[in-house]
Amino acid sequence: MELDDFRYTWNELNMHVEVKQNLNLKMFNQMNKTKFYLSLKKILLPELMGSIVCFGFAILILLKFDNLNTLSFKIAGVISILLLIILPAISLLSIKQLYKSADINKSYADTLKDFAIQKINFCKLQKLNFTLSHLLLVAVILVSTRLFGSNKITDNGYIFLISFGFGYIVLLFFSKWVFKKYNKIIGNAEDLLNELAG
Repeated sequence: MELDDFRYTWNELNMHVEVKQNLNLKMFNQMNKTKFYLSLKKILLPELMGSIVCFGFAILILLKFDNLNTLSFKIAGVISILLLIILPAISLLSIKQLYKSADINKSYADTLKDFAIQKINFCKLQKLNFTLSHLLLVAVILVSTRLFGSNKITDNGYIFLISFGFGYIVLLFFSKWVFKKYNKIIGNAEDLLNELAG
């Protein structure tokens, strides 16, 4: 009788320990999932805010499109509107793909592989955005010279050169800083995925 009681107690203790280990592992995985998605939100939130600003400027240019009375201003206006819509869309789609790639329900090897592929795609698309933003800078400066008073580009030649020079320098340093920051955030997210795998 004592032997049966001992076995029963032993089995019950083993089940209790296994359940507790599984709960601890699930809690650890859930904490890391939460940290992972929070780290990606550090990219998503600034991109959402930037997208809202871009869409707002696109609407403003569209509403004042009649003020762009010459062909060069109209072309610059169309280019500005297109880029102000396309650039945020590219960023938001690439972030969405990054989120989707980190499906923890798949095997860890598949998750890490998908995330690595989307990380490379995200970086390529961000570089494309930074390159196209230089064209956007020129188009927006051209459009803004007309929207704020001048009939010809040559009327504000100095302002155009100063604006473009200053804007280019700011854009160059800002894009490098953002790219570095995004790479660091994505690297941290990848480390969290590796922790989940380990």
